[in-house]
Amino acid sequence: MPSRSPGWPPPHVRFTTRLNHALERVGLALAGRAGTRLAAQLGFGAGWMTLIRRVMALPDPRFSTPRVLGVDDFGIRRGQTYSTVLTSVEDHRVVDVLPTREAGPLVAWLIRHPGVEIICRDRAGSYAEGARRGAPDALQVADRFHLWQGLGRAVETCVAVHRDCLRNPSPSGTLPGTTRPDSGWPQSDSDPVGRQAERKKAAYALVHEMLAQGHSPAGRSPGTWAGASTPCSGTRPPHAGRLDPYKLYLERRFVEGCTGVTHLHRELLADSAPVTYQLVRAHIASLRTVPVDAPPRPPTVRQVTGWLT
Repeated sequence: MPSRSPGWPPPHVRFTTRLNHALERVGLALAGRAGTRLAAQLGFGAGWMTLIRRVMALPDPRFSTPRVLGVDDFGIRRGQTYSTVLTSVEDHRVVDVLPTREAGPLVAWLIRHPGVEIICRDRAGSYAEGARRGAPDALQVADRFHLWQGLGRAVETCVAVHRDCLRNPSPSGTLPGTTRPDSGWPQSDSDPVGRQAERKKAAYALVHEMLAQGHSPAGRSPGTWAGASTPCSGTRPPHAGRLDPYKLYLERRFVEGCTGVTHLHRELLADSAPVTYQLVRAHIASLRTVPVDAPPRPPTVRQVTGWLT
């Protein structure tokens, strides 16, 4: 058989081979349009579909059965379709992808690939069964993420059971401080009802001081106050609004940490309350103006869980 010349293969073949290798490396690194921009900077033009075809034409890499196998699920369509990804924990590479997250495919894969010594999995029961049936001699462990996730859920469940201990209500069942007679919420300086009552008291005191000095009341308002025994006698009681029967509920939910107007409005509508979004928003806005000496809001379940973990 004749020997090859030193110039073999021809230059154009060597150039094509090097170009294909370059396209494969660019495609594996970036692919798509980003790979197209890099290829243009390197001096050879290639469309994004060309890079994708070069990557798809590569043979699947050969791998040995990992000693430590990672088993976890991932969502192809979250909430509907899930698959299982198998990884080599020691060298951080994907080994295979199973179509479902049930025990059967995992059992079949482990039987076809003997030699797995440790299976690092999440807490799914199907994975536990699959590992037990497919590799009965392998040690099953949980990775750091799933240990931490399980601990967080356990702590959150425990704190949620004792959520009443986070609150410190007064013996009377109302919040400390001067409260409104109809709502039990601390009265702020911006309360229009409180300001109106103060004005009535001032007018009542002024009119009776003038009468004591011998002045006669002029006009209808001073005469009204002169014939009244108290600042508020003879006046109509405040009109009961549509939101009044639900103010205590809103204030209790506000203290619990639910401050979203939209959510609270939906809760009232679910209870067939004849209230509008504007009424709920106005009342929640008044609750946000809490006095400076008001007690701090109790911590939420999520906050306490974060402190403990």
